[in-house]
Amino acid sequence: MSPVRRIAAGLALATIATLAIATPASAHDQLVSSSPAADEQLVAAPEEITMSFSGELLVLDESLTGAVVMVVDASGKDWVSGDVTVAGRTVTARLEAGMPVAGYQVRWQVVSEDGHPIAGVIPFTVGDAEPMQVPTSGDTATTSSAGEEQPDQNATGSSTTLRVLLIGAGGAAVAVLLLVLIRFLRRPRTTADDL
Repeated sequence: MSPVRRIAAGLALATIATLAIATPASAHDQLVSSSPAADEQLVAAPEEITMSFSGELLVLDESLTGAVVMVVDASGKDWVSGDVTVAGRTVTARLEAGMPVAGYQVRWQVVSEDGHPIAGVIPFTVGDAEPMQVPTSGDTATTSSAGEEQPDQNATGSSTTLRVLLIGAGGAAVAVLLLVLIRFLRRPRTTADDL
């Protein structure tokens, strides 16, 4: 095999290894469903909020679940009553009675089974109220239809691409150095008899 082909094979191998390592690292659990659902308009106030996730959530200990759930109205009042419970993939939060006709947001944060915290916002309304408005100036994240907060694609796309390129370039450089070292060690040695 010619040196050019060896270098090309080394670069391809380094790139494949880099992409294989980088892809699984970004897979966290995510919100699958909720009751109420994102942007749902309810006839009456709910008694509780339930959320289901794609994987089992971490429970830190009995006194600290690792899950935070707030159900706030436009004035900032939190309507959650009592402790938030985590059972496997499901989070449940009981609500106070007497929630008026208004727009609300479920603001949640849990610890994914891989140990990373994930968070999001689920807007819903009770009665014929207008949805609660979310401040948008200076925000770098948007909310998906399932209510999970997603990073702004413009903000994170370029940094992710740059990181993958830098890791790939580093891997390629290591592959080239290994190839040069192997060529150096395998070259025929000259002795005084050959001269």
